[in-house]
Amino acid sequence: MRRAWAIAAVLGASPPIHADAPAAVVGNANVVGADHPIVVTTPGERSAQNIQLVAGIAGIGLVLTGLGVFYHLDSRSTSNTVSASGPTDQPWTDADQAQYDHAHSLAVEAGVFYGLGGAVLVGALVMWLVTAPDEQRVVIQPRVMPTVTPAPGGALLGGAWRF
Repeated sequence: MRRAWAIAAVLGASPPIHADAPAAVVGNANVVGADHPIVVTTPGERSAQNIQLVAGIAGIGLVLTGLGVFYHLDSRSTSNTVSASGPTDQPWTDADQAQYDHAHSLAVEAGVFYGLGGAVLVGALVMWLVTAPDEQRVVIQPRVMPTVTPAPGGALLGGAWRF
């Protein structure tokens, strides 16, 4: 019993007058208390509208880039028909020149759609970064109530916490 009250005295409690007295509240207020709150930082959450807007803009960028790929492949296919790997002993005809011009215009369109798609994707990325929600700080004011209760042959040491 003396050892239990010695522990209680270290924790800041005084021994009760009677052995059947109710539990005494003890504790060190400098560890956790109203003057030492717990601060928790949580990341902010994006709204569903923000996610849908950024995803929609990114989707438009992907469609434009996909059109660039389509025109690029079409240009490559058309230019392969007039490439130097074909017979070179034939004279250059107006049909060959038309195919060459068509392949060149498709390549220009592919470059334009690549540029537009890339710009829109970069814009979606910038929008995602700029509209990031701020972190939220939550302050918890805990109340710690360690207790010592005399018991036959010693004492019980316990505690209760409230947030």
